[in-house]
Amino acid sequence: MSRPTKRPHADHTAVAHALRQQPGVWLPVGDYNSRVSADNIAYRIRTGYPLGNTDGSTPYQPAGAYETRTELTEDGTRVHARYTGGAA
Repeated sequence: MSRPTKRPHADHTAVAHALRQQPGVWLPVGDYNSRVSADNIAYRIRTGYPLGNTDGSTPYQPAGAYETRTELTEDGTRVHARYTGGAA
């Protein structure tokens, strides 16, 4: 069995900023080796839950202001998000 492909870390601050600049537009957040990891990140984006940073913060605020979807790829799962313009 081969090792999973190492992927670059998503720059969530840059992604959140880009999403806020283009409300309603779906943009890729990042690619994840497992569906579980992708679903976890998608949940954290939608709910504004901390991403695991040492300071416990998230750039995806306010909670409910982002929507997410996942897409299976050849090598894993891709997360897409869009900014809805405010809390749901």
